Amino acid sequence: MMRSLYSGITGLKNFQVAMDVVGNNISNVNTVGFKASRVNFETMLAQTIKAGRAPQANVGGTNPMQIGLGSQVASIDKIMTQGSFQNTGVKTDLAIQGDGFFIVSDGSAYYYTRAGAFTLDSNGNLIQTSTGYKVQGWTAVQDPETGERYIDTNKPIGDLVISAGMTMPAKKTSNVRFEGNLNSHVGPGPFTITLTDNNGIDHDVRVWFERTANDLGTDPFSSSQRYTISIDTDNDGIADQFGYMVFNEFGRVEEAGLYNNNLETQTITATTDGSLSGTTSLPDGSYWTIVLDPSGQRIYKGSVTVSGGSFTITDPDISSGNDYTVVFYDSSNTTNSLTIADGAELVIPTSGEPRFYEADNPTNFVQVEFTSPRYTTAVQVYDSLGNAYTVYYEFVRLGSTTIGDESFKNAWIWRAYTASGEPVKLLDENGASGVGGNDYISGLIEFDESGRPVQYRGLYYDSGSSSYALGSSELRTIQFDTGLSGDGVVTITADLSGITQFSGDSTVNIPWQDGNPMGVLESFAINEQGEIIGTFSNGLTDVLGQIALAVFNNPAGLMEVGNSLYSMSSNSGVPKIGAPGSGGRGTLIPGALEMSNVDLAEEFTKMIIAQRGFQANARVITTADQILNELVNIKR
Repeated sequence: MMRSLYSGITGLKNFQVAMDVVGNNISNVNTVGFKASRVNFETMLAQTIKAGRAPQANVGGTNPMQIGLGSQVASIDKIMTQGSFQNTGVKTDLAIQGDGFFIVSDGSAYYYTRAGAFTLDSNGNLIQTSTGYKVQGWTAVQDPETGERYIDTNKPIGDLVISAGMTMPAKKTSNVRFEGNLNSHVGPGPFTITLTDNNGIDHDVRVWFERTANDLGTDPFSSSQRYTISIDTDNDGIADQFGYMVFNEFGRVEEAGLYNNNLETQTITATTDGSLSGTTSLPDGSYWTIVLDPSGQRIYKGSVTVSGGSFTITDPDISSGNDYTVVFYDSSNTTNSLTIADGAELVIPTSGEPRFYEADNPTNFVQVEFTSPRYTTAVQVYDSLGNAYTVYYEFVRLGSTTIGDESFKNAWIWRAYTASGEPVKLLDENGASGVGGNDYISGLIEFDESGRPVQYRGLYYDSGSSSYALGSSELRTIQFDTGLSGDGVVTITADLSGITQFSGDSTVNIPWQDGNPMGVLESFAINEQGEIIGTFSNGLTDVLGQIALAVFNNPAGLMEVGNSLYSMSSNSGVPKIGAPGSGGRGTLIPGALEMSNVDLAEEFTKMIIAQRGFQANARVITTADQILNELVNIKR
């Protein structure tokens, strides 16, 4: 018998296998997530007719003489290249961009697939559409304290359930964040007016407005705001005359007056740093006072209390051993005009429009530009039961001010109140609501020259000294009791670092707070990291779970088990499970499916090759048969 008969038979068998593989590839050209296969051939055993011989002294070597016995299938390999994507618009359809497999379970074993056609069953399980096998991943864990959900990918994977009745529990507000600007150019604006005396000499009089602790009154947030008038009559940059003016919320003057010029002037030598003590013949009471340093610069202005003929002034700019000029003004006896020189008299308004004018020439006037120093913004916060409360934060600009022995160039005070009237307390960083039995009235924010906040303090009225003072601890927290309509106490700490103070519109707002009412799941979506994000009826979103992906060292070694599923084999390696986008795993494309990676042009070419190979091997068998037939005919 001729060996070629058997060689031809092996060729026929091998090309039958090749045709089977091509046929399977073509039949799955539209199968979601399908990976094509290919066939590789290799030689079978060869019969050695003559062994090879090594070269001798005078004779060269010869090669071995062998006759092959045909071919055999070497391998059938899966081609794990990326398939193209088809948009479906179905939110539960998922495609993997990159390496990895979805994991599904029948309850007893895990299977792996690239076919991401998923849906929800009646129990809310995310399942593979064709088999009902449950998609695996991590369900979000809810923190019992905060109510927040988070994913722990270190835990074992399990079924993903998205229930239509899923709720987001109510959460009490604990933090708010401020953003935006507080206008630095508010309140009454400074101006200069030129007065002409009887000798025809012009006098430039500069007027500006400041706030001191004395201007805060009994209610720093009153609709009427009091300012100290500072007047420089000799154009040396230092105020030498003072008064006050009260503006209503519309910028009209309610009352005003200039303090009668100094009641007493004396020079005192400081004996200690930071304080100046002296005696006076003035009756006991409070007096408007200024202090000039040895160079004539004013370092202090404000109210000083005289008791028993003694007084003490505290200011960080006072140094021991230096002589200081102390000037007392009569703030209880005021006038509405100021004589600069003969025939040059400035009249201040005591009501109505804030118009300053020259006494003998009313057409020479300046009307003060006034912008309300108040700004209010609101935020909705929640108690532990999800009851909503509107909290208003009100800001009032003090600007350049002195409180106690501390001076500020750019200061604002703030308070909070609720629309429903719950009493609101202010708490400092130590949890205290005041100092020495005196409750905080407001918070104070100081801004630096770059318009950024640098400190947050608590303002209180010291009943002992009958003056305003500042606590030493940081204050950014409010607290109110919701016992009448809600549950418990709401304590809210404000992040005020996002506020700026520039010359521009006030735009402060509260874009974020961490509380919420209860919500019911309305819809969900899946992102590229496989996170299932739920949208709730309270307008918030939260993570519900995360789909897991598995990668293998040798994905082509997986075993096909039907239904577009694979199972682990001894040569695939163990699955390395993790979140999409991590550890070499691909990301997800929601609303799309991965198409088959079968190339029809290539498969048709392989089909032609298989057909021709089969024909050629058939001819080998036919030819060998004819030769054998001739051999039989020799006997005849």
